[in-house]
Amino acid sequence: MIKPNHSKFHSCLIDIYIRTILKTDFREVIITGDLDTDSRPVLLISNHFSWWDGFFAWHLNKAVFKKKFHVLMLEEQLSQLSFFSRIGAFSVKKGSRSVIESLNFCSEVLSNPNNLLVLYPQGKIEPQHKTNVVFQRGIERILAQTNNVRIVFASCITNYFSYRKPTLTLSLAEYNGNHTLVDIEQAYNNHLSNSFVNQENILKV
Repeated sequence: MIKPNHSKFHSCLIDIYIRTILKTDFREVIITGDLDTDSRPVLLISNHFSWWDGFFAWHLNKAVFKKKFHVLMLEEQLSQLSFFSRIGAFSVKKGSRSVIESLNFCSEVLSNPNNLLVLYPQGKIEPQHKTNVVFQRGIERILAQTNNVRIVFASCITNYFSYRKPTLTLSLAEYNGNHTLVDIEQAYNNHLSNSFVNQENILKV
């Protein structure tokens, strides 16, 4: 397992880079969802459809949560992109015994109220408009080993409408239900479906 090795210097670099490319590549970035101020650690669950996804999560953390950033990546990817370990990425190797170590580390991250952990429960990139996301196992184990964690759903959706550059909508919703795989998966898919409906309403207006 590759653990995070946070660096303020690398965090400043990536922050400048992300702010720049969001401005140059998107017509507008919209964050929706009223969230109360909360001091608990954050588990941010998001859809995974593009190269951009980690950058979207970073932007959300900077704009909304302001926590110490952590994100779980596949070990083969993080091995090739070691820079990301300097901004909070750590690894999981599917099909190996070290998966348990990675899940336990997730729980450790979420034991600190200053931390935010990003999970992409699909475990792979899938089409953006897929609204029946199937969660990989592991989230139940993470939550069973933590107390008082704030679970927030994020749906990241891009739309061009009638413009050359797309609009990015980052929709947030807090989850307060049972910590079972089935319940969280169903609630997340409902959130994702509602987010697409809201996009259709924007287009109609």
